[in-house]
Amino acid sequence: LHQALEKLHENSQSDVVALQEVDVQQSRSGHGNQVAEMAEVIGAKYWAFAPWMYGTPGEKWNGVKAAIVFDNQSSIPQDSMYGIGIVSKIPVKRWHRINLGKAPLGMPLIVPGEKRPRMIYVSDEPRSALVAELENGISVTTTHLSFVPLKNVQQLRKISKWVEQLSGIHIMTGDFNLPWGLGPKVAGWKDLAVGPTYPSWKPSIEFDYIMSKELSPGDVKAVIHEHYGVSDHRAISVTLI
Repeated sequence: LHQALEKLHENSQSDVVALQEVDVQQSRSGHGNQVAEMAEVIGAKYWAFAPWMYGTPGEKWNGVKAAIVFDNQSSIPQDSMYGIGIVSKIPVKRWHRINLGKAPLGMPLIVPGEKRPRMIYVSDEPRSALVAELENGISVTTTHLSFVPLKNVQQLRKISKWVEQLSGIHIMTGDFNLPWGLGPKVAGWKDLAVGPTYPSWKPSIEFDYIMSKELSPGDVKAVIHEHYGVSDHRAISVTLI
């Protein structure tokens, strides 16, 4: 994982990195803090982690309803946690967390495999968004929305309405589980990095977006990165020009 993160940073040279499906204190990932590890890789002083469950996805877990955010100045509990994170070289004025709830029912999903897809029933998880208000006047939001149709639309509208109250330039990132460019369309924002990102080994669907309320594609240089073998989604990045 560390080598893959270093390679990604080498190819993107990002000042801010948004992370989804992050493990902290999970036995399956060596009891580490993947957000802090990403910060170390890029040489970032500021980071935050918003857990949306204690426990392990697909096993035993409890949802997090409080507006908990652990940052680089926090004492991290020893509990297994899972959620989203942001890492930044740019000073962060404040962190915000927006809780989004979960769909009451899951749904059967076709999960792609290296050889062939398979069908499994998946329960939904509690979702949230993490916002970094940067000192340079840009707010960066990351999220991982529900895979349940309409619930993800409701969640995205809640985030965009909340974030737009902040002053400055707004950028939103993450896995929105909304294909065909629907993420930016639902939010009323602009898609800055157009192209398929899922599955990572042969992408055909655009689930992952970097979108902005104020910026347009002509304001950035966008890259969809290669398959690094650590995720079933491809990383995307934009550089302001």
